[in-house]
Amino acid sequence: MTDEAVKEQPNNEEDEQSASAIFVELMRQAAAKAAPMAAKSEPGAADKATRPTGDGAAEPSLERVDEAHQIHRVRSRLSLRRPHPASMAGGFFGTIFVVLVSTALVATLLMFFVNPDFLNPAVVQGLQLDRDEIIAGFEAARPTPVQTPQWLRRIGIISGHRGLGKLLNRDPGAVCYDENKQAYLEEEAINFAVSKRVVANLEALNFTVDMLDEFDPRLVDYRADALLSIHANSCIDYGEVVSGYIVSKSDARPEVGADALLRECIALNYGAHIPLERSYNETEDMINNHAWQKIHPLTPGVILEMGFMLADQEILTTQQDLLAHAITMGILCYIENAGISVGLPPSGRQSADYLLPILATPTPIFGR
Repeated sequence: MTDEAVKEQPNNEEDEQSASAIFVELMRQAAAKAAPMAAKSEPGAADKATRPTGDGAAEPSLERVDEAHQIHRVRSRLSLRRPHPASMAGGFFGTIFVVLVSTALVATLLMFFVNPDFLNPAVVQGLQLDRDEIIAGFEAARPTPVQTPQWLRRIGIISGHRGLGKLLNRDPGAVCYDENKQAYLEEEAINFAVSKRVVANLEALNFTVDMLDEFDPRLVDYRADALLSIHANSCIDYGEVVSGYIVSKSDARPEVGADALLRECIALNYGAHIPLERSYNETEDMINNHAWQKIHPLTPGVILEMGFMLADQEILTTQQDLLAHAITMGILCYIENAGISVGLPPSGRQSADYLLPILATPTPIFGR
């Protein structure tokens, strides 16, 4: 075979050949050069090199076909990809997995096939926990209820008739007149004097308190833990002594619940400090007060008529600090025990001064 025939052989993988493949190629070329000389000395060699075909063309000999096949196999093996070595992370996690499985198997075998008598009794005793100790540990770890901070408790105090009225005019509320028909005492002044004292008492206890006017715009959808509207009753001469205080809630609110408890807390503690009898003569302005139609449904609210401005005038004008203290105790009674209206235990923060009603009883209906 000539050099030109060698060059015509397909050689598309020359870039991938290694040193051994190049060596094999050189040996093949040397053998090709030696083939003509051997053909001249050996009779019939030309017939072995090529065989005529039916159409007159020469066919390569079997030796040449076998040699080309071997070269192709060598190149195919050299072109095979070498396997990539395993990564370090894969080997690490594989080792961890094997260790865990081995540990679990060993622990299982020890648990089933090792006699406990072979273990040191002191070690066994140290590993065992008494049932009472376990229960005591759970009891010690049980979280204790956290009391709500006082400043998170919002209380609204409405100073009755303070501010502008329905028609943007000042509304003094009930008014007392002298013999000359001159006004000498107004309900608005009494209500404000007591209300600001109640606000000061509650703020001193770290409550968040809102002082509200009678028709305060903040009353719309107002939300608080409690709302109290402070008023004084009329100064009309009925021809007889009309005295006493009245505590009323919205007629639309249930007789058992937060509003009822707030009403009874105010009534019980107010009556315990103020020498007046409780009256149940509620008016339409009390049970259907405009504030009840504005505040949020979850805000409990009541109205307190501290006394009548004619018969109880001395207490309303000279004992305003005592009035404020009595109202403050009633609010504390409700705030610290509001949960009992829905079946929850008291908060645990108990003041020694206020009284707690045994049951929020419905208000008797008189004169309706």
